[in-house]
Amino acid sequence: MGRTVSSLRISRSALGRLEQLGTGGTAVVHRLPDLTLPGHPGREFVYKEYREKTRKAAGPSLGSGLENLVRFRGKLPVRQQTSWDDRIIWPVMVVTDAGDEVSGIVMPIIPDRFFQIYQRRSGQTDRRPREVDALFGDEETMRRVGLPDSGVVTRLRLILGIAEAYGMMHKEGVILGDISARNVVYDPDSVRPAVLVVDVDSARVRGTRSIFSSQPHTPGWEPPEALVAAARNKDTSLSPHESDQLRNTWAVQSTRTDVYKFGLLVIRILDHGRQRSRNRQPAAAAQILRTHIGRPAATLLERSVDADPAVRPSMREWYDVLRHGKGRERPSSGPAGRVAAGATQRVSQASRIPDGHRIGSFVWKEGTGWVRSASADPDRS
Repeated sequence: MGRTVSSLRISRSALGRLEQLGTGGTAVVHRLPDLTLPGHPGREFVYKEYREKTRKAAGPSLGSGLENLVRFRGKLPVRQQTSWDDRIIWPVMVVTDAGDEVSGIVMPIIPDRFFQIYQRRSGQTDRRPREVDALFGDEETMRRVGLPDSGVVTRLRLILGIAEAYGMMHKEGVILGDISARNVVYDPDSVRPAVLVVDVDSARVRGTRSIFSSQPHTPGWEPPEALVAAARNKDTSLSPHESDQLRNTWAVQSTRTDVYKFGLLVIRILDHGRQRSRNRQPAAAAQILRTHIGRPAATLLERSVDADPAVRPSMREWYDVLRHGKGRERPSSGPAGRVAAGATQRVSQASRIPDGHRIGSFVWKEGTGWVRSASADPDRS
């Protein structure tokens, strides 16, 4: 029998069993097999429990800020809630500890289709969400870790999915802020590729502050105006007032900073390869957009990463061009549709990999694991 609640808050003791799924620098995530919530038929949930240092950094506004996020979704029309939930993992309940202090949030669990069995260099496997940075690397490494090949058509459709989710959020006045490779997961299915926006608890609704006071920038994703402000703030001759102004320039994000970071996603998904995860140059990705969709899409990318925020387009412009652009290919339903299943099967057979087996320039060495035959440079596994 599941445990059912009906308010914005629930005590930690009422969550039922906690099954730890993962840990990070800011929180620990637990699966909640016993919890059911009204308005979420058939859905499973997780509890994101903030670490003490995260709670202290957020301060007394943590509870009210999280409640505002929960209320925000509840005010959406029912049909829009369904569309929202299909694209965004959003907080649905605030959790309090034994002292009635806010300790975390309840969120829907990420569906299975967004998980991947990864093969490590050692031959061992692990299952975790398929984060979008998996698309930034070279295809050979993707095959070696068990990821299915994702051609340009699939990549463009995934980019469209991200534009759709971000556009939906911007339309409702939500500014994501901390966009990075870890905040989007994807399913590369050749017929129905899909994306899901995750870790949105640092987002803010326009007119309010983030629950963590400022919306952080992940290193490698900072917009130019933030980089300039951070560099200038190192000037010891600045007055406290000038320093505070620069800090606000760094910390206060907007739809314009979101669009810049979306532009980086587009660049890194399309112009991918070894050591391309911090790529900021739009030329190659713009050419791909020009070829497959048309010049307007290439122009949008160039505008998105412009140093002047006023030049950057809206997510609605991106969505319209990607959705209605010319030259959209239709993927076949033949062998490509079986790539994901084949890759997973290869991974599950890791314990039976024969010595000397090759995938591109990767060679399996019994007792060592996967190594590059042509280079000793390490790859992320």
